[in-house]
Amino acid sequence: MTTLTKKILLIGIIVVIIALTVFLFYRRNIIEVKVFVVKKGAIERAITGVSSGTVEPLRRVKLQPLLPLKVKEVNFREGDRVRKGDVIVKLDDAETIIKLDLRKAALRSVEFRLHEIEERHRLARQNYERSKPLFEQGLMADSRFDEIKSQFAVTGKEYEIAGNALNEARLGIKLAEEELEKTNIRAPFDGVISFLNAAAGELPEYYLSSQTGMLSQANLTSIETEPFCELIDDSVLKVEVPFDETDVKVIKRGLKVKITSDADPGRVFSGSVMYVSPVVSKAAEQNRTVNVEMKFSQANEERLPVGASVDAEIILETKKDAVIAPTNAVIERDDVKFVYAIAEGRIKKKTVKTGISSWEYIEILDGIVEGERVITSLDVAGIGEGKRVNVSNEYKKQ
Repeated sequence: MTTLTKKILLIGIIVVIIALTVFLFYRRNIIEVKVFVVKKGAIERAITGVSSGTVEPLRRVKLQPLLPLKVKEVNFREGDRVRKGDVIVKLDDAETIIKLDLRKAALRSVEFRLHEIEERHRLARQNYERSKPLFEQGLMADSRFDEIKSQFAVTGKEYEIAGNALNEARLGIKLAEEELEKTNIRAPFDGVISFLNAAAGELPEYYLSSQTGMLSQANLTSIETEPFCELIDDSVLKVEVPFDETDVKVIKRGLKVKITSDADPGRVFSGSVMYVSPVVSKAAEQNRTVNVEMKFSQANEERLPVGASVDAEIILETKKDAVIAPTNAVIERDDVKFVYAIAEGRIKKKTVKTGISSWEYIEILDGIVEGERVITSLDVAGIGEGKRVNVSNEYKKQ
C-alpha cells in the first residue's frame, strides 16, 4: 500500500468518524413526542360528583301488617315481580270472617226489626190521619185522640231509632270488610320484592310502645310493627350522587346528566337533574357535599340493578363547533396559558386563550388554529422551545 493510499484511507476514516459524531449529536438533540392535531368539535363544560352515587328506585314502599295475626299464606318470594293488587302475604282471616258474618247476621236482624216498626208506624199514621178530622169535628174524645197521637209519635221515634241502627249495622259491616281486607298485604304498584321475611304460621314481630308487653286488640293502636316486606318500582330509577358544596349554585333542575356504571361498562346513560338538596352534608371529614337526585331519560328497560354504583357528570354548557385541544396539552404558569406547538420540526411555545373545558378537551379561543399540532407527551425529558422533535404519531383522538 502506497503512502498516498494510506493518506486517502486515513482521511476517509476521519470523515466517517466526524459524520458519525455529528449524526449522533444531532440524534441526541431530537426529542420523540406525541402530538394532537387541533380540530373543531363539540365540547362540554361539566362538573363531576365528588364520589360515586347509588341507583335508587323512584318509588319504594315498606309493607307491614296492620293486625296482630299469624301469617296464613306467603304467595311470593324475595326477588319476584308482582302486579298492583297482588296479595303478597295473607294473614289468618278466620276470626275476621266470623266477625263479618256476625255483623251481617246483626244487619238482617236490624232490617227485620226496621220492617216491623215501619209497618206499625204506617198503621199509626193512618189511624192518626183518620182520627184528626173526627177530633176537630168534636166526634172523638180528647183522651182517645191523645192516645192515637202519642202512639203515632212513639212509632215515629222507634222508626227513626231503627233507621239509625240500620245505618250503624251497615257501617259495622263496612268496618268488618275493611278489617278483612287488612289481612291481605297487597302490592300497591307493579314492582319487584326486594325484601321479604314472612313464613306461614308465624306471628310477625311486634314492638309494643307500652311497658306491659301485652298484645291484644285493645292496645292495637299502640303497636308498631316491623316491616317484613319491601317493594320497589325499578321501571323508573333515580340516581343520588354527592357534589361539592361549591357547585351548588350552578346545579339547576333540568340540566342534562351523563351517568356511567360498572354494572354496564362502556355504556353512557342520559338523564337530567331532578332535585338538589338544600342541606349540605357533613358526612365526610374533608369535603362537604350536596346530594343531587337525577332521573334517567329512558325507562329502565335493561334493568340497571338498584343499588348499583354510578358516576355522574352534570353538563353545564355545550358548544358544538369549537376549536379544541386535549386539556392536558395546555400548560398554565403565572396565570399564563400556553401550548407547545410544532413548526418546521421544532418546538414553538404559543400563548393561548381558552374557553370552556372538560376532563378530555379544552376550547381554544385564540393562539392556535385548527390543523396545528400540539404536543401531548409533556412528560418527555428535555422539552423546551426551539428543540428539534420527531413526531412518533399523528395523534388524532376523536
